[in-house]
Amino acid sequence: MSLSPSKLRRRLKKSALQHGWAATAVRCLLWPFMWIGWRIIERTPFERQRVQAGEDFDRQHGVDTTRNRSTEWTTDVESESWAEGTGFYPTPPDAVRRSIRSLPIDHQEYVFIDLGSGKGRVILVASEFPFAACLGVEYAPDLHEAAERNIAAFRSDRQRCSVVRSHCHDAATFSLPEAPLVFFFAHPFGGTVLDSFLEHVRRSLREAPRAAYIIEYDPVYRERFRDAGFREIYTCDMGAAEFLPSFFYKIEWFDRNTFRNRNGKEFVIYEAADPRPDRMVDA
Repeated sequence: MSLSPSKLRRRLKKSALQHGWAATAVRCLLWPFMWIGWRIIERTPFERQRVQAGEDFDRQHGVDTTRNRSTEWTTDVESESWAEGTGFYPTPPDAVRRSIRSLPIDHQEYVFIDLGSGKGRVILVASEFPFAACLGVEYAPDLHEAAERNIAAFRSDRQRCSVVRSHCHDAATFSLPEAPLVFFFAHPFGGTVLDSFLEHVRRSLREAPRAAYIIEYDPVYRERFRDAGFREIYTCDMGAAEFLPSFFYKIEWFDRNTFRNRNGKEFVIYEAADPRPDRMVDA
């Protein structure tokens, strides 16, 4: 992928803000090896199957939710938290379905919210379930616009939720519906944005007590969710074939949570322990 000087400077600044200049220098030195590693992983049976599943979903429903280089790095994000975002990596459709089927809820009573919704694949898959609404929150304008096109073009005999929308907004300040909630979280951001988002959810649940669940795909922030007053109620193991690409991704980003997903979980479901003001766990 070729980058203009302005895009390259912004990418370096993003890495430095997230990881520091020392780690950024190391990443630059290791980048050729990372590039080779990704090329190898892209040829593994699991990764090829994962990509094919996304392409099949797009072809079946007349949409484009697959990763491509034009949206691999967004440079026109004006949010104050622009540096906290991660790359655009669509979740496999079947993984979304498995996680939603594992929820102990009556879908019709809940609003589904995908955080860092990209081109909208997760909310389109979620619309196969009878949620009250399926909402995407994406801070990158080009991805949000792509999601709106996909929502308009989407056709499926399996669709059971008719209220599907994408919002171009920061997750930490997005106005939450006063209905029971299901959040989908595939580590779209971390750091201070995650802290702000969790406090935002805690405040909303205090003001309007209701049930809330978080699905964390490829979990790396389990301790942060627990500390925020969410308890784990279900975990799904990740197969050996899926573990290598996931683990390599975490190493690539030098995230401080890289080695916390030692059990190889595909996703974890958390439930708000108790939304009443006197029962919420203080972070």
